[in-house]
Amino acid sequence: MKKNIALGDRLRRLSIMLAMSFIVIVVVLFYSLNGVRKNLDGIVAQRFNQVFENSHNSRDFGLLHTRLQIFLKSFYGDEDYVKNESRQLLSDFDSLAKRIDNPEIVAQLNDLKTEYQHLLKHCRWINVLLDWRSGQDKDVNEQLELVQEIVAQQIIQRALHAEDISYLEQLVLLLSGYRENLLEITALNALEQKEQLLNGLATDSPPLSEQLNQLILRMQTLTASEPPVNKFGRHLVSALKYYQYLMRLYQLEMILLGEQGRVLEEKAAKVLLAMELSDQQAASSAEETRQVIDHSIVLTLVLVLCLLSLLAALAWFFLRNFFTRHIYTPMAQVQARIEGFQGGDLETPMDLKRQDEWNEFEQVFNEMLLYIQENVTALVDSESRYREIFTNATEGIFRTSLSGKILEINPAAVKMLGYESRDQAISNVFDFGSVHYVDPKIRKNMLSRLYRSHQIQQFECLLIRQNGEKFWASLNNRLVRNGSGEILYIEGTMQDISMRKAAQESLLKLQVYLQNIIDSMPSVLIGVDPEKNISLWNRRVESEEGKSASSVIGSPIQEAFQLIRSELYMAALEGTLQTLQPTRLSKLKGVEVDDESAERYFDMLIYPVSAEKNRGAVIHIDDISERVQLEEMMVRSEKMQSVGSLASGLAHEINNPLAAVLQNVQVLTHRLSPSLSKNRSVAEELGTSIEIIAEYCEQRGCLKMLNSIASAGQRAAKIVENIQSFSRRGDSGFALSSLPELLERTLDLAASDYDMRHEFDFHKIRIQREIERVEKLQCEPSQIQQVILSLLKNAAQALKGSTEEPSISLRIYAPDSANVCLEIEDNGPGMDDETVRCIFDPFYSTKDVGKGTGLGLSIAYFIVSQNHRGSLSVKTEIGKGTCFILMLPLKH
Repeated sequence: MKKNIALGDRLRRLSIMLAMSFIVIVVVLFYSLNGVRKNLDGIVAQRFNQVFENSHNSRDFGLLHTRLQIFLKSFYGDEDYVKNESRQLLSDFDSLAKRIDNPEIVAQLNDLKTEYQHLLKHCRWINVLLDWRSGQDKDVNEQLELVQEIVAQQIIQRALHAEDISYLEQLVLLLSGYRENLLEITALNALEQKEQLLNGLATDSPPLSEQLNQLILRMQTLTASEPPVNKFGRHLVSALKYYQYLMRLYQLEMILLGEQGRVLEEKAAKVLLAMELSDQQAASSAEETRQVIDHSIVLTLVLVLCLLSLLAALAWFFLRNFFTRHIYTPMAQVQARIEGFQGGDLETPMDLKRQDEWNEFEQVFNEMLLYIQENVTALVDSESRYREIFTNATEGIFRTSLSGKILEINPAAVKMLGYESRDQAISNVFDFGSVHYVDPKIRKNMLSRLYRSHQIQQFECLLIRQNGEKFWASLNNRLVRNGSGEILYIEGTMQDISMRKAAQESLLKLQVYLQNIIDSMPSVLIGVDPEKNISLWNRRVESEEGKSASSVIGSPIQEAFQLIRSELYMAALEGTLQTLQPTRLSKLKGVEVDDESAERYFDMLIYPVSAEKNRGAVIHIDDISERVQLEEMMVRSEKMQSVGSLASGLAHEINNPLAAVLQNVQVLTHRLSPSLSKNRSVAEELGTSIEIIAEYCEQRGCLKMLNSIASAGQRAAKIVENIQSFSRRGDSGFALSSLPELLERTLDLAASDYDMRHEFDFHKIRIQREIERVEKLQCEPSQIQQVILSLLKNAAQALKGSTEEPSISLRIYAPDSANVCLEIEDNGPGMDDETVRCIFDPFYSTKDVGKGTGLGLSIAYFIVSQNHRGSLSVKTEIGKGTCFILMLPLKH
């Protein structure tokens, strides 16, 4: 090969030669393997067909042999089976003989077929004998029945003529015994051992010969009987002897059938043996085929190995020559020139005297020498400009070792550290961490981070100048390594950020101060941006919602704020964000957390953050639940006072006519009474008697009417009394009293009250007490008892028919040092919200008309709130009962 040929062309030619050699080897190998494959396919196909045919024929003959054995055991007495099965078996013999190529096996198979035809004749004759034997059984049995009938007729005739019938009765017994013996013989025939007959000898006695001989001897007595029995006796003896003859013929045929079957089995065994020999021959042929295949594979493998060895030798020779002349020799020259370049020879060009790819490398290297020579001058200029920037930079630049010694430092850094010159800083600082770090551990932490990330930016720390003055600095550091990865030094910059740090601290203090002001406010404060996402969330709303500020900042307010339904304030919030005008919403109802919690109400003020558009808004929310409750209490108190004033005048006006009605009813009742003499004398003067007048009044119901008027008047008087009690207030009867004692006395009073005894059955209510030791309180005992009795009546009424186990829980405790509390709780059906709102209103009642005035709880509320300055409230839930809470101050 010439030197001016490129390395790529040389490799291409070498590759073509190796490829052509490989193609030649592949073609030779293909034709060799194709010939082997064709030979193997023919041999395998031939042997496979032979083995398949032998296996198929062996299987068919096995099935045929099995059917022959089944036929020999199943042909007895079934002529149709013999006819059909024998036809099919003979057809199978012919079909199998046509498929077998081995003449010897075919001859044995035809011989087996002939032997089967001989056996078939015996089978048919045996079936004929079985049929005759069965007919003879039936004939003998019918003759015995006929003889029995004849003897029975003779018995009847002789009995009619009063002749002796003892002989005939004995004859009947004999005939019954003959018939039983015949049935026994028939049963034994059905249970005969066919294998024993097939393997027997001609000299063996026929089956059942002994039983038949005994039966024939016993029937000889019939031949000596009176006519016509003797005639039938001879026929029966002849029939039994013929039956005995048939049994002998059957025995001989079975012996012949057994001999024929054994011959058939021997010939079948010969056929099976011949087929096994054929299979063995096929197996030996398969072994020969395997040896031929192994021989062909070994020859092909040897040929392939020889060709591959030749190809490997050629490839080694050409590649060794190629690499020696065109790679190793030029590479040695290049290495020598590069070593000279490393030694500092930047002038001598590279000369390889080649025209291939190495020539291109030579040109690139020589151009690089020229480029380096041009850049040396530029590098000197760059170093000068860098030194100028380094010296004049306002940001401190430094270079330190890992141990902390200053290696290089610019004037700005010298000034920051408080030195007079660069040389003073370099000569005095050998451990930067201990000299200029307020806390040397901070530099160790910085170094550990620097090792992990190789570069740190804006690392803020507190440093100290040479004169002891402290200042905040922001450092940017990086590790400088050599070509092998070893750390040479730390290079970084430094900025004095003391003023910025002071401003940040002031701003942070101001922010903390403002946040503390916002968090300390008792109101809810929420800030939102123009998109209605949360930007401010004070501590009060955190406690109300149970969500931290960090978890909700940036979330939509309708998702994060759940204290009030969003539809109540979202329109107002959108209006404030659009118009930049504050909006006030009053008495917004809060979201109910559960059924037991009290209703809450809120005032909301929404105002924009600034006059500029798209700056958001602040929502200020105050909880006014207590104020709403106080307003309701004031309204209710005013209502009670107004109703009390009205009730006082109304009771006085009703009381006068009511007293006249009651008095006149009482007088009228006395004047109709027969017990007064004046009534009696006036009646006699009028020509009648007071008894007649009393009887008239009784029959006309006048007395009942008077009693009804008196009862209604008394009820009206009771109502007037309640109205007067409702309107009366005063503290003249106040005294120190024990609330537990008042409760116990009221319980005794409730148990003896007529209404509760007859309608509510107070004794069936289970009373549960949870009473703590409390101080005595100043109260009017009778009024407090009236309140407790009213509450107990309401509880008992609620329990009437509402539960199978009615119970009332009574609890007395001191919630604080100034009050005492009584709770009366029942397990009745509870009340709905509408009932709870009206339960303390005057004249409101849930009872039927005529069963209540509706003043019980209103009077109790008036007594507690107006006379005792306490509170009476209720907690209830549908299906879970009601609890009245009576709160009284210890001192009036």
